[in-house]
Amino acid sequence: MERFDHKGMIIIPNPINKVAVKEKVLVVNELYCPNGHSLISNRTVFNGHQGILIGIGVDIRRGLVALSPVYGDKTRVSIDIDLPHGALAKMFCPVCRADLPVYANCSCGGDLLALFLTGEASFMDCIGICNRIDCVNARIVSSGELISETMLDYL
Repeated sequence: MERFDHKGMIIIPNPINKVAVKEKVLVVNELYCPNGHSLISNRTVFNGHQGILIGIGVDIRRGLVALSPVYGDKTRVSIDIDLPHGALAKMFCPVCRADLPVYANCSCGGDLLALFLTGEASFMDCIGICNRIDCVNARIVSSGELISETMLDYL
């Protein structure tokens, strides 16, 4: 299997094609670092949607991780870095290198780091992702309200 297409973009297998299609899905189309840089990137595409691209570091190693923008899809692809199972990672903006701030503690013992839904960097509108490798815990907070998968029918 090829790793890059003819334009140099990374090819990511689409796991959604193997899963039953839901009527409604929530797709993150805008996401920002604390300094307002966009974390949505056309360098990664998941099921036709631009992915989320974040800088990641474990010990002295640095690389990128691409995340699916589809709520409930836990697909993560590491680029230029091997991620050891269970390690705690530093996550940062790939543009300005600003660390993603801690939103809350995760049940696994790691931290939920905030990615902001608006350029204002408000914890009232953010997505929290765990910094422990292989922990798939995440939260979406919109207008101060925690969004759950069961709420998709009402959005």
